[in-house]
Amino acid sequence: MASLNAVDLEGLRGFVAIARHASFQLATTELNISAPALTRRIQRLEAAIGAPLFERTTRRVQLTPIGEMLLPRARDILSSLADALSAVDDALASRSGQLSLGCIPTATRLLLPHILRAFHERRPQTRIRIAENNVAGVTAAVLNGTVDFGITLQPAAGAGLAFDALLTEPFLLACPIDHPLAERRHVDWSDLKPYRLIVSEPGSGNRAVLEQALRKWRWQRDHLVEIDHLTSSLGLVEAGLGISVLPLSALPDLPDPRLAIRVLGGPRVTRTLGLLRRRAIPLGAVAQQFRRAVRQLAPLLEAQAAERAARYSL
Repeated sequence: MASLNAVDLEGLRGFVAIARHASFQLATTELNISAPALTRRIQRLEAAIGAPLFERTTRRVQLTPIGEMLLPRARDILSSLADALSAVDDALASRSGQLSLGCIPTATRLLLPHILRAFHERRPQTRIRIAENNVAGVTAAVLNGTVDFGITLQPAAGAGLAFDALLTEPFLLACPIDHPLAERRHVDWSDLKPYRLIVSEPGSGNRAVLEQALRKWRWQRDHLVEIDHLTSSLGLVEAGLGISVLPLSALPDLPDPRLAIRVLGGPRVTRTLGLLRRRAIPLGAVAQQFRRAVRQLAPLLEAQAAERAARYSL
């Protein structure tokens, strides 16, 4: 006999996601969980129901008759809950609330528009203020309450901060199309040493990543061109003033005939972007809904970053 007390929402969400994609793997991407964790959810749900919900073969995942019967009801339950949570949010605060965000410049071109578009669909009347700053500035703004959230790099542990990771992306080389490094299909960090590097200012998060990656090769500081924001480096690269190393989200979506973008290896260097907030400060209704919308968007952001990175690996 099915046990109501043993049925949990995470199990229902996992069940609906697998049924929607007809795939455990695609469901793990949507839910942003591991395959073993999803399997455990389904096993608990099947134990509570008292019957298997899926027939698994090497080629496909198919609903059992019990699964077919449960699916529309599970969808209704999750939809009703989402409506109830939305109604609670509306009751706690009007839709004309305000939200303040701090954002590092290299996240404002691609990542920030995706996030704001998803949130705008839920609260179109919310006023949003955005303050661009480097990693240290965004972190300080979150700590002192100047902004509700920071969209920034993953900080060091501690300092009373909480971080919701959204995506991890690689650093890539950008150089003029006629540069010697553009002739190579694969470039290592050690290959950058002879050339002038266009880098962000000392103390920035991206500069720290660069210094860490190049430290073992004792790179020469007199070969540097320093700028306030790394997003401005592409214009200098196009003008032939040097090469630059940028995170994936700072690169153009479409190919630029004046630029060559190359994957960097030895080692592969990445950064993690996410949502920074104060751990001990309760979130208001608007901030809660913003965080919920961003966390739900995370699997899509990660998948898009992986797809873009793969273009440069071909």
